[in-house]
Amino acid sequence: MSKTVFINICIIGAGRLGTTLSYALSGKESSGIKIKAISSRTDNSLDRAKEYLGRNSAGILFTKNNIEAAKTAECVLICTPDDAIKPVCDEIFNEKIFKEKIEDYKNKYCVIHFSGSKSLDVLDSARHAGAETASIHPLKSFASINMAVKTLPGTVYGLTYSGERSEKIARKIVKCLEGKAIKVDDEKKPLYHAAACIASNYMVTLLNYAAMLHKKIGINPEESLEGLLSLSEGTLDNIKKIGTEKSLTGPIARGDVGTIKEHMESLKKIFPDEDIMIYKIMGRETAKIAYRNKWINKKTLEELEAILKK
Repeated sequence: MSKTVFINICIIGAGRLGTTLSYALSGKESSGIKIKAISSRTDNSLDRAKEYLGRNSAGILFTKNNIEAAKTAECVLICTPDDAIKPVCDEIFNEKIFKEKIEDYKNKYCVIHFSGSKSLDVLDSARHAGAETASIHPLKSFASINMAVKTLPGTVYGLTYSGERSEKIARKIVKCLEGKAIKVDDEKKPLYHAAACIASNYMVTLLNYAAMLHKKIGINPEESLEGLLSLSEGTLDNIKKIGTEKSLTGPIARGDVGTIKEHMESLKKIFPDEDIMIYKIMGRETAKIAYRNKWINKKTLEELEAILKK
């Protein structure tokens, strides 16, 4: 039986992500992880983190000093906004004391950021000091802490790491979070993150666009959203069961060219061309899926593409 690797961590940044992770990782000493310190810019964010942790906050240092927090642990989790990751890392690891501390740990020090798009290069100051580096990106929306802490188990995380030690720590953290890990090559992170934005952020945009169409024809926004969400949730349930392409329904999947013509004619009456672009682009991609599924033939595909290019 392998020996449990015990890791003392500090969390820098007590926003929605940092507080959620602090909550999920607190009290996990039996799993080999102990939070030693939490650092954040404001007293309000620190007080909120302490409140979420409750009795698990005992023994944790809460501070506005990043360096003071990092001194307590051999693994630093940087949970700041993307543009602050490099400055925070540089602030800590340009300090002489950390070069000495890393030497004491015999190259076992590790620094992890949680950005989906940023490469490991933003942690170069830590790497130059002798630490291993990694990133852990949750494929999850953190719109609110309350919702995130309830739904965090089962989340998929994209992992990127510089070495065996950082991989082991990253996977251990994901396991403690009750998540699943997928490996993402460092140079491919922007495309990995773009996919996440499409699935999450752009879904918001699409639903907002659909609600805007309803508003234009006089449907109450609250009633509109209720109906559209029910429709979207049903589609997501289908995707979970049979995948994306086979879950396609609607006029394009059926090859109803006339219906799509009517859509376009009606849209053009109330919207300028730039506001119809989303419908046309998504329609063309939908037609390609229907064709790959062999639900429409080549002739129908070409007819739909012609309508959706006008």
